[in-house]
Amino acid sequence: MKSFVENRKPGFWFTVGAACVALVGAIAYLIAYALTADPVTGEWDRVFRWIVFALMAGGALVAAAGEWLRLRIVPILAAVAYGLALAMHAVETAYPLADVLTKVPFFGGNPTLAIVFTVLFAIAAVVHVAAAFMEHNTETI
Repeated sequence: MKSFVENRKPGFWFTVGAACVALVGAIAYLIAYALTADPVTGEWDRVFRWIVFALMAGGALVAAAGEWLRLRIVPILAAVAYGLALAMHAVETAYPLADVLTKVPFFGGNPTLAIVFTVLFAIAAVVHVAAAFMEHNTETI
């Protein structure tokens, strides 16, 4: 394990931190929306999307694998996954926010959960994009 973290620069640590935030955020996203599903019909909140969960979790796993293998291109791939997930979630967040702003319950959705996960996904995406422009290792493959 020591050889995995030795000779690492700030880009590595930012990438690992963003991957941890993304993976924990994706799991929390799944659990939170599963717990708030309608007990009668079993329908989940309209803001939840499986593709958002898959992109955040997959991006985190790709970032971790890229750092393990010390590949230079992988931070870009994970940043694209985080960015797509953030954009898709932000689009769905607009619906419950419209209900809050107009005070008319038309679209439905939990605005608090939508905002919390938008902020969480944005933190992971912005930190990871910043890390993509940093040096990760002292020696590269």
